[in-house]
Amino acid sequence: MSNLIAGGRGTDSCGDRGTVTAEFAILLPIVMALAMLVLGLTRTVIVGLNCQEAARTVAREIVVAGDSARAASLVHAMAGGSATVSLAGDADAITVSTQCPIVPDSLGVLPLRMTGRAVAFRHEGN
Repeated sequence: MSNLIAGGRGTDSCGDRGTVTAEFAILLPIVMALAMLVLGLTRTVIVGLNCQEAARTVAREIVVAGDSARAASLVHAMAGGSATVSLAGDADAITVSTQCPIVPDSLGVLPLRMTGRAVAFRHEGN
């Protein structure tokens, strides 16, 4: 009777401890998989934002400076060394597209590359 009052459950048995261990063994991989998915999605969002910012910066630099010689170096500085940039345009506007790789995940849930695109319009001052 004193065991019920002190511990609140009666006697501990090996079955109770085994049940807790089994539940932990089932839930731990699920929690770890969810944590890895959240970290992977976070990485994807960060790479996407950096890729878009690199495209925007290159487009602005081309309009302000007037040349595209530094485009690749700006993209590499902002989005990483393996990012690529492509330029297209005419006399009125220039379109900058960047592609930035993401670390591939083992489940195939995340995209392999993120893209950024920016359009800058050229204008002549009066």
